[in-house]
This record gives sequence, structure tokens and C-alpha cells, in this order.
Amino acid sequence: MPSRCNSETYCPDDNSQCKPLLPIGSVCELQRDDECAGRNAICLNATCFIKGAPLSGSCGADRTSYSSLDAEGEAMQQTIIRDNCTVGTYCGPAALCIESKPNGQECEQDRECLSGTCSNDYVCINGPEVFHTIKPWLWGVLGAAVAVFVIIILGALWILHRYQSKKEHEKIAKFFGDNEEFSKYVDHDEGGSVYENEQFANDSRTSVVYLTTPDYVKSSALSTHSWRNSSASRLREASPRTSGTFTPSGNRALTPEPR
Repeated sequence: MPSRCNSETYCPDDNSQCKPLLPIGSVCELQRDDECAGRNAICLNATCFIKGAPLSGSCGADRTSYSSLDAEGEAMQQTIIRDNCTVGTYCGPAALCIESKPNGQECEQDRECLSGTCSNDYVCINGPEVFHTIKPWLWGVLGAAVAVFVIIILGALWILHRYQSKKEHEKIAKFFGDNEEFSKYVDHDEGGSVYENEQFANDSRTSVVYLTTPDYVKSSALSTHSWRNSSASRLREASPRTSGTFTPSGNRALTPEPR
């Protein structure tokens, strides 16, 4: 593969080899502006020119016709006219640079329009690739719409947060309220148990005091002495010696002892 041409050379139509750029006034190939050296160079009628002819200045132009097929397959002819006038002007029939036409005026070629596009109705219009300028009031409407949208979103989030916070507060209040009620019931039960324990302790102390009184000791002593005496009397009454029925070993009869 041959090496690519640099900024100081060009590749001719025959693809022979890279050649140095041509100076102004040199012969160039048809519509090969890239063969001419210099800024804003143009190839007109096979000659290198500078595209810098002023308004009302002398100019040159070349005309080239092309035949092609349209979308429906029908043959169509397109004529392209190029000149060396400055931007905003074009070369008129008198070979003088005249001012280009604004949108809405009649035209025959794209070069006659400031927009660079002449419609099929022969009227200057903006081309499809031209950037459409947005009016300032449209920017204001767009900014206001964005601001309103952001405010609505923030308001919805705030309302949702308040709703969730209210639900959480209700849950917390119910939780602590239930705990408080439960604590009241526990305190009530503990108070009843303490009262019963104190009452039982008082009763026990009363019984202990009663058991240690002198009257109880005296009555207890009397009851014990009477029980012992009655028990001894019953034993004496039931003894064989006292009844006279006791017979000792050796079949001796014992006489009852005098009392």
C-alpha cells in the first residue's frame, strides 16, 4: 500500500503518486480545490484561485452539470456553479460579486442564498442540516417546566416522608403505651403480693406473741401436769399389783400391799 499524502501534497486523479500542492494560477484538475496551495484556495476552470473576491469585485465561475437518478428512478440533471467570491456574496451574470439572498427570496442556485439552500420551488430556505435557533422565551418555558417538575417531586417526597413518619410515631406511641399499661398491671400485682405478705407476717407475729404470753405458758403447764397425773392414775389402776391379780413365778400368791 502506498503511503498517504501529507498536508503539503495531494493525490491526483490518476493515483500515480503524491505531488506537491500547486501555487495560485497553476493548472488544476476539475473541482480539485485540495490541489491548490493557500488558504481558501479554489479550482475554477482548471485554474487555482483564492476565494476572496470582494462585494462588487470581478469574479470568475465555472459551471458543471451532472446527471443522476432520483428516488423514483427518473433521470435528473443538476447544475453546480462555483465562484471565487467571499462568503455572503456570489458571482452574478455580469461577473461581479453581488450580495447573497436571505430566506424567502427567489433563487436558481444554492450559492445565491445566505443559507446555501435553494428549494425545489426556487426559494431560499434553511437546509436540513442547519441548527435551529431556540428562542429565549422557549428557554424560559423549559426552565420553568423543569423547576415545577422538581418542586412537584420534592413535594411528593415530603408528603410521603410525613406519612411514613406519622405511621412510625403511632407505632412507637402504641408500643410505649402498651408497656406503660403492662407496668401498671405489674405494679398492682406486686403491691397486692406485698400486702398479703405483710398481713401474713403480722398474723405470724401475733401468733408468736400469743404463744409467748404468760397466760398461755400457765395454761400449757397446767394442761401438761393434769395430763401427766391422769396418765399415772390410769396406769396405777391398770397395774396387776394394785388389782391383786398379779401372780409371781413359783405359784406364790402375793398379798396385797397395804396402802
